[in-house]
Amino acid sequence: MIMVQREFRVPREQRAEFERQSREGLWPAFLHFGAPMVAFGSWAFGGPSDLFVTHTAYEDFPHWEATRMGGAMYQDPAMRAEIEGYLAIYGQRADIVESSEAQLFELFTDVSRPRPFFRKPGQAVPEPPPTFGRGSVISERTIALSEGTREEFLRLSRDIVWPWLETQGGRGIAIGHNLMGASNEITTWFAFRTYADWHRCTRPATAHAPQQVVDAYTARAGLVRHQRGRILAIGTEFGTRV
Repeated sequence: MIMVQREFRVPREQRAEFERQSREGLWPAFLHFGAPMVAFGSWAFGGPSDLFVTHTAYEDFPHWEATRMGGAMYQDPAMRAEIEGYLAIYGQRADIVESSEAQLFELFTDVSRPRPFFRKPGQAVPEPPPTFGRGSVISERTIALSEGTREEFLRLSRDIVWPWLETQGGRGIAIGHNLMGASNEITTWFAFRTYADWHRCTRPATAHAPQQVVDAYTARAGLVRHQRGRILAIGTEFGTRV
């Protein structure tokens, strides 16, 4: 499973139109392709605020290739008929983009939540991915791990840390490895309803977390060489509100 994170530079006067064409056209069409767009917004902290950022998940590289304009999904007459109305909305979206840059991540399937698949015409269309809606935030952290500790970090996250964060109202999205990055680095994405929720949960001891959770945070920290983070402010209502 892979996820493409793409940053778009769009003229200020076209930013609302870019989001509309994406929300009403491109992202619903990609659900017909089986490729959910799981997070859209701008960097509030840790990155340039004048960019739009999308995160779209795919089953594998052949799936990604099939969704490119002119790819197999567009060439299939039955699929083309399914998305024709959406394509009329977003077909010229690229014209309002000044430039874009993408990062490619391989997601760890046992902890990541998106479930992309190479959908065939006539199959059930998946629901839009869950969202806390416009104004919510996603914490992205890129973490350099000590050698041989990846599986333990993933276990602690999957079995202890993320379940507790979700009892606090958060929502796990994915953990992956940037295929263009350092081999010992992983990146995590976790959604919160508010900045305050994110900040409170960064300190489990003062958030009255159970001792097992505090210990898991401490154990994970011991596996980390260094890390950096940024916060994405969600800029759309696309998705299934949770």
